[in-house]
Amino acid sequence: MELREVLQDVADAMVRIDKSGKPFRTFQPGVGPYGEPQLVKLIADGLNQIPKYHNSARTKRNPDLIIPNEWAMEFKITRPFGG
Repeated sequence: MELREVLQDVADAMVRIDKSGKPFRTFQPGVGPYGEPQLVKLIADGLNQIPKYHNSARTKRNPDLIIPNEWAMEFKITRPFGG
């Protein structure tokens, strides 16, 4: 599995999360308010809905996301406008 493919799938998962309309706690809907662990969990859930991942994407403390025998990924959230 190529990195470009995984990154596109992660980006697509984030778009789906953002468009879902589901708010995080009392915040407005979208990916912005999520903390890193919560967002990575939702990304893993999204990847696991894609057959090629065979329901194997898992969150960990370090690294944040594991796709066994393929990738170990670390995520960092940046908020350039605060929050």
